[in-house]
Amino acid sequence: MIATTTAAAASNELSLRAQVAPVDTPDILPVPVLEDYDISSITGFVPHDQPLSRLPQSYYQPWEETIDQLNHLIDTRQLRSKVDQWPVLDISQLTSLRQRQRAYVLLSFVAHSYIWGSGLDISQSIPEPLAIPWVAVSDALEIAPVLTYASNDLWNWKLKDPQGPFELENLETLSTMTGTKDEDWFDIVSTAIEMAAGPAIQALIDAIHAVREDNIGTVTEKLHLAHGQLDKISKLLPRMFENCDPAVFYWKIRKYLAGSEGTAGLGLFNGLEYRGVNNNERRYYMGATAGQSSVFPALDYFFGVTHHEHDGQQQSATTTKKEPNALLLKMRGFMPAPHRAFLDHLSKTANLRPYVLSKTASDPESQDVQDLIKIYDACVHCIKLFRDSHIQIVTRYILTQAKRGPPEGWEDYRVKVEDQPPSAPAVVKVAEEKTIQGEEEGAGMKGTGGSDLMPFLKGNRDETNAAKIVAVVKK
Repeated sequence: MIATTTAAAASNELSLRAQVAPVDTPDILPVPVLEDYDISSITGFVPHDQPLSRLPQSYYQPWEETIDQLNHLIDTRQLRSKVDQWPVLDISQLTSLRQRQRAYVLLSFVAHSYIWGSGLDISQSIPEPLAIPWVAVSDALEIAPVLTYASNDLWNWKLKDPQGPFELENLETLSTMTGTKDEDWFDIVSTAIEMAAGPAIQALIDAIHAVREDNIGTVTEKLHLAHGQLDKISKLLPRMFENCDPAVFYWKIRKYLAGSEGTAGLGLFNGLEYRGVNNNERRYYMGATAGQSSVFPALDYFFGVTHHEHDGQQQSATTTKKEPNALLLKMRGFMPAPHRAFLDHLSKTANLRPYVLSKTASDPESQDVQDLIKIYDACVHCIKLFRDSHIQIVTRYILTQAKRGPPEGWEDYRVKVEDQPPSAPAVVKVAEEKTIQGEEEGAGMKGTGGSDLMPFLKGNRDETNAAKIVAVVKK
């Protein structure tokens, strides 16, 4: 049994948070409906219908032919000449959301292969036939024209058996830049995690409804359903080690994920020039990172986990001493627009934590309340375990590899950086805002590494653990 001091502790935290809203209060927002935000109750933020493997219009054949041959064109260093000869195609013939997503994926893959693909020289610009439609389709989707988590993991998969389950073993990517099984596995593990989150998100939405009805039994039941999926998610990430070699990831795959912000150490000195767009505008974007997934911001809202700017020391889930974590908020801009809107809606309607705290404060000895606290904390613990695994992945796939250097015979995979950018001032203005991408690149390329990255990840993990109700009680 939880001690009677539970009531005082829970009441203290509850005073810092909104009270649970009555069901029929006129000014209360409705609970989000997943389908309104292109979210599936089965596959989560991944489309339930498989992404298009090809655009149906022959008009876009130059794009599809290039993505078909992408690995060969990179290996033979013919990609840039191929893309330079593309016609400038209009996106007006992309008549559906899935067609626009397909175009975004293939143009993102071609663009990052164009920039980083030779391994010898880094392109400081992309040509008009690539830049113009890429920016246009990105604007249509309200997402940045850069390789993102969405292009890698949400919209880049297919089922091996179309009649089979949405499970890791039945998934494969549509495209990779290296042609390796390691890259396929790296992406598809993330896709499987996203899919496993779908039923959990629906169960937690149902729990919000049950809270508004003050139905503690249903809240507990829905948390049990969510826990089953969260436990599955926490066990999926460690499977990365099965088929993705850390050395292959770091030395062959990782460069393609880089954006154009904070990448001077990689040889992209002053952002990326998008030729033919706004007078050859130079833009700065972070690259693809799992931090652009909407799953964990959603789970944080559901369970009241708050993240702050920190130096790696554990922060209370209720601390008001520090500002919200700017980097996590910045990553929202690289998520699909409907998913950003969902997170905004959810942030205003999530009520699980204040409900559990109110029940804990009012009747801590009740068996129903004890059961509620137990399953609530079990769910939070699964999220904490996932973040433990994320730290292990970063350590083995990035920090350890950066210290070791490339395996024998792989020296050509080291990104070659000139002392100064060609035809540019000696002093290059690089975007000042730090990003995970920039911090990781600094760790890998400069050898100064990880001193900022690891406190960031450990801080997120510790803030998750601090959100357990038992953690509140023990204060």
